[in-house]
Amino acid sequence: MEAVSIMTGTEFLAQSSLRPVALERPLFAVRGLALGNGSSALEVLVCSHHSPPAKQTLRTAWKARHAGRAAPLLLVVLYQGRAALCGPTGDDPPAHTDLDPGQVERICREALDQPDRHAALRALRDSLPSIESALPGVRNEGFLATHELVAGARSLPAWDDAHHKARSLLVQRGENLLRSLGFTLERCDQTTSILRLAPAGRKAAVAVLLRQDESPDLNTDRFSGLSPVSYAMTVAERENIDYVVVSQGPKLRLYPVRQGVGVGQRGRTETFVEVHTGLLRDDDAAFLWLLFSADALTEDGTLTHLLDESHRFAGRLAENLREII
Repeated sequence: MEAVSIMTGTEFLAQSSLRPVALERPLFAVRGLALGNGSSALEVLVCSHHSPPAKQTLRTAWKARHAGRAAPLLLVVLYQGRAALCGPTGDDPPAHTDLDPGQVERICREALDQPDRHAALRALRDSLPSIESALPGVRNEGFLATHELVAGARSLPAWDDAHHKARSLLVQRGENLLRSLGFTLERCDQTTSILRLAPAGRKAAVAVLLRQDESPDLNTDRFSGLSPVSYAMTVAERENIDYVVVSQGPKLRLYPVRQGVGVGQRGRTETFVEVHTGLLRDDDAAFLWLLFSADALTEDGTLTHLLDESHRFAGRLAENLREII
């Protein structure tokens, strides 16, 4: 694995041009303030400290800056190659420590880019609850065995190379991200595209790019009264394509088109694996490449390997259960 660089206070959100801010008796070394969009915009206060901060100290510092104002506030404290986070709202705001700084920076950047504080809060509510989970940024709904994602994927020979290829892609979105993952995009109709493995290569997936106010699962006029994923699956069946990819902001979601492909025995529109690129830890960037790249969706690619191992693991579990019974 390549060496991991330690993010400093001067590098964190450097593209946001942090503003100087004066605080009375600050508990941490203040590096600057980033502002979101709209009235009473989201604030991200970036600080640093020489040691891990206590959660109560984070809340005390957060309350001193917030002071009951309407503007939501995220307090970020960088220390010893890690990050702590507090906010964005509440009388007793959530506080998190021992976080990946790159992960925290992407979460902050995504929220700051929203059109107003309400959208910023929605983005944060989508990401913060799982920030301390075992695998933040990866959601598996009956497609693969979670054990293979947590343990098996890291033992793949392709893991280090996938990490190297994906690390710089975590901030990309939409068609740019899909092209960077190795696909050629071919327009199919007004709402879908075909992802090819090369300009004249095999059709790997049907792609749908959703607007921020759309849902993969809800019917909409833009998709002829169907949900986006149901519409895309209809196109995939017609084109004899195995997968559907749904792209929405920092999220990519992969559905198998054929029934029974996943290990969870669920319906087609309920079987998927999703990566939230803003929520992935830097060390977990490989999942983006292993699950969603052209290398993943090629015949005998990394997705096929993970799926095969998932079925073997599920089979072993079922066999052990029968022995117990």
